[in-house]
Amino acid sequence: MIKRLIPFRFCALCLLLASCAVPKSGPVDEINSSDIPFELNSPETSAPATTTSVELVPPLTGSTFEQADLYFVDGSSLERVRLEIPSPTDLQGVFTALVAGLPDPAHTKVKTLLPVDFVAVIEVEGGVANVNANRVYLDSIKPNEQRLAIAQIVLTLTSQPGIGQVTFSVGGKAIGVPRGRGDIAGAGTPVTFDDYKMLIAK
Repeated sequence: MIKRLIPFRFCALCLLLASCAVPKSGPVDEINSSDIPFELNSPETSAPATTTSVELVPPLTGSTFEQADLYFVDGSSLERVRLEIPSPTDLQGVFTALVAGLPDPAHTKVKTLLPVDFVAVIEVEGGVANVNANRVYLDSIKPNEQRLAIAQIVLTLTSQPGIGQVTFSVGGKAIGVPRGRGDIAGAGTPVTFDDYKMLIAK
């Protein structure tokens, strides 16, 4: 709430002007300059400054963000988008942001093919990230979109520090996934950034 304080000089000036108003009739008495208070006969014409008290809302604390490269689908190719996501930007957080899609309307031409309720546990061992999902979520991706959806995950995870390969499993059991060229990687066979880089928009 903004409170505006009216200075005492301003009130006095209003009273003085009211008392000095020119009457409609009768004689006009000239006031001696020595009788004018507060130096109102000074050549200074600027109005007295008013004091404004503003109550500021403190910024939110504890909300920090980091940049991460995520890949989204644009037609039949993928496009890298650098997003600010809540810190720390661990693989689980990056995967969650990938599923959530783009919050910025400026990027409406690109999208995620991952279902909004896609849930997977990302486990890392020796630079290999394993995406352990539920068959229900994988089956909900259209067959003709599965290659691009897998590419989204692999390109995004291998763009994070320390991750060079990705494997996929369902309920802890290794599965094979389509590579960028259309062939299938065997169950448990790691895939890399290079397996899908040909899908990135030039």
